[in-house]
Amino acid sequence: MSRAEKRRGQTEAALIALQAAFPAAFPPDPAAVRPLALRVREAIEASGTVPSRTTLHRALWRWCRQPEYLTAIAEGRPRINLDGTDAGPVAPEHQAAAAAWLEKLRAKAGRVSAVVTPVVPAAPAPEPVAPTGRPVLSLKKPLTKPKRKL
Repeated sequence: MSRAEKRRGQTEAALIALQAAFPAAFPPDPAAVRPLALRVREAIEASGTVPSRTTLHRALWRWCRQPEYLTAIAEGRPRINLDGTDAGPVAPEHQAAAAAWLEKLRAKAGRVSAVVTPVVPAAPAPEPVAPTGRPVLSLKKPLTKPKRKL
């Protein structure tokens, strides 16, 4: 298992643990996703749900970069605490940043789907050319000169 695969597995396990420990804040249904409260990382660290700060960082980074989460922020849905209570509104600058990030994702998806490899017809085989009297490189000869003996 490569190092990257191991990290992905740890991140997946951390997300599953967060969904099990805090089902209101990390719902499995994409339509129910709401923005998390600010400074929620400290509360998760205090709970001991995820063993490593780095793994928690990666899991939260992945959760907060999913299109459903960004859409929830851009729409201005109220923030949520880990226990499911409201934590206040989303700031307008956060809404603008999420909308810009979503636009980048959509543009990237559009570029990827727009790239189509055209079907190129097979080129006809070139006709043999008569020799012009010039020397031809032979692959039977060595490409380098032999070393001189002193």
